[in-house]
Amino acid sequence: MIKGWRSLSIACLAALNVLAVTACSGTNSGKAPAPDAGNGQTAEAPKTDKITLRVMDWADSEKPYREKFIKDFEAKYPNIKIEYTLLTSDQFQNTITTAIKSGDAPDLFPIPGNMSLSMAVKGGWYQPIDPYIDDEFKNRFVDGIFVEGTTMLDGKIYSIPALSSVPNTLVYYNKQLFRDAGLDPEKPPKTYSEFREAAKKITEAGKGKAYGIIEGGKQIGRWKLAAMDWSALGGSGLNQHSPISLVTHKASYDSKAVLDVFGLFKGLKDDGSYHPKTMSISAPEARALFGEGQAGFIIQGEWCIGVWRRDNPNLDFGVMAPPVPDDGQKGFLPQSNYSPWIGISQTTKHPKEAALYLKEYFSKEYQSVLVKAGDRFSILKGVNESSSDIPQFKQYYDIVQKTARLVPSPQIRNPELTSVYANYKDIQPGIGDILQGVVSGAVKEPAAPLKQLSDGVDKALDAAIAKAKSEGAKVDKSDFVFSNWSADKHYKAEDYKALK
Repeated sequence: MIKGWRSLSIACLAALNVLAVTACSGTNSGKAPAPDAGNGQTAEAPKTDKITLRVMDWADSEKPYREKFIKDFEAKYPNIKIEYTLLTSDQFQNTITTAIKSGDAPDLFPIPGNMSLSMAVKGGWYQPIDPYIDDEFKNRFVDGIFVEGTTMLDGKIYSIPALSSVPNTLVYYNKQLFRDAGLDPEKPPKTYSEFREAAKKITEAGKGKAYGIIEGGKQIGRWKLAAMDWSALGGSGLNQHSPISLVTHKASYDSKAVLDVFGLFKGLKDDGSYHPKTMSISAPEARALFGEGQAGFIIQGEWCIGVWRRDNPNLDFGVMAPPVPDDGQKGFLPQSNYSPWIGISQTTKHPKEAALYLKEYFSKEYQSVLVKAGDRFSILKGVNESSSDIPQFKQYYDIVQKTARLVPSPQIRNPELTSVYANYKDIQPGIGDILQGVVSGAVKEPAAPLKQLSDGVDKALDAAIAKAKSEGAKVDKSDFVFSNWSADKHYKAEDYKALK
């Protein structure tokens, strides 16, 4: 689903985390009932002439379900035609910016991974959703969805998350390729050395038909997420909520934990374990080749499970936690708070119809199909518990419970930090660019550029804080420091209160 350092909470993978990114599905019954209007009545389509509602996003794994959803929606509301545009997360960032500048924004679209909600609203991208929704709709969601500084600004709702926030940097592995290489498919590698050795053996056994690992190398966001999440397991303290480490309170992108991750990826490259198409393909293309049995490993999110189940029913695959450094695990995968995703364009001429689309999209009927299909974990109450039945989907969720911990968000602690995010300027090349360069061979030694990145981020953050203060925001560098944070525990609401 996905998305500088602001990819999840302040905009992902992934999509995200985010996005950078995610998927959607149609209803089992064909036509979902209209959402309750909050007074026991069924919501009706606005009585207007036929209009076209334009929707744009990067939810590629959701494509077949969304197509059915749109077909059912148009049949239910014949006065509304849906014009849906699907892009990759990287394509979307450029396309939506151009569309907005030209005055041709779609009616509904998600926030790109390189932008915070405050920046988008300040730039005139979105309008509040509140006038077009009711309490019944808001009460469908689990707690924590509508939070000031993430999906809300000044008490108004501007965006709705796409899915339940779980790390999307776990590893899938092909059990048959494990067997072919003499590896035990029930004992996937746990350390960097074991992971590198397994990838090498799979490559050798594949003899040009299969390789150790494949990635969507064109997408910077995927490299960034892997670098940050895997280094967090090594104790870096990096996460998508903040530009600085929770451990060092600085932009420590050149720490040992990060360099160790880069060393692993460089080793995989030096061994020839990467699929030769890696640097020229997107994440969906890499996912498809993995589904065809051309690679032993791929780093991806939960949305892949439903795609493989549908497109590659004979694929024998497992899910594993990311490997940890040879000298042991020193942290946990950073689990983010819910991130903003889709919103209604400020310039739309059809806000009521756009809200109607959201009500149908976030209905239990449609979201249940997504969970049952193995596309995502839903943000609606009770849906995950009632609809999840794919073994690998449950396995993914169990691994997340063991290896991930909710990390603090500076923006939840102090909503006025939206001014800091709005003034922050990303430093390039970022950590994802540098890791991409290492795997492509363009960057021989990553230590120097990572040090430059660290220095640049520290300076950029200081400048953004100073600028926000000059504009009247009550912010400070200490807002990014959480003295009561512990890597092995979830950071909860009471922990924020304890700092005040």
